[in-house]
Formats: sequence, structure tokens, C-alpha cells
Amino acid sequence: MSSFGLVALKEIWAMLDKCAPGHTVKSREHNFVVYYLDRSFPSLPRGRHGKRDNPSIQIGHVKQLVKQLELDLECVKQLLPQLKLK
Repeated sequence: MSSFGLVALKEIWAMLDKCAPGHTVKSREHNFVVYYLDRSFPSLPRGRHGKRDNPSIQIGHVKQLVKQLELDLECVKQLLPQLKLK
């Protein structure tokens, strides 16, 4: 399973809206903390320095988010097929 590639941050937010209803996000200086149910993912990057309208996030970070928040893999696969989850 490869962890190379990029996902737009807007795609991640859309996936969380559908696959993790009720999630919350706390914005920090260099990253976001995503909370869902009793779990949290403290290290979703904000993207490279500079303009951060819709930065690209490395797939490895997104896979870690999905695993740590224990999201439904079928739901995630529908919205982010580039992750190639098991």
C-alpha cells in the first residue's frame, strides 16, 4: 500500500462531513486537530507556508487520520479513491 500522492484539503473536509458526521476541528498554527466521537487526530497539516486556500495534503497523513478516527473505509473509499485503503 503506497503512501505517496496528494489530496486537496477541501476533499478531506468533504469526506469528513459525510463519513464523520458531527466531527469538530480545532485550528492551530501549523496543523488542525480533528475530533470525532471519543477520538482525536492531532496532526493534520495546514499545508505549506504561504497561501493556504486549498493546500494539498500528503496521502500518508490522510490515511493516519482515517485509521486513528476509525472511519468507515467504504465511505472514505467512495470520496477519496486515491487512498487505496484495504
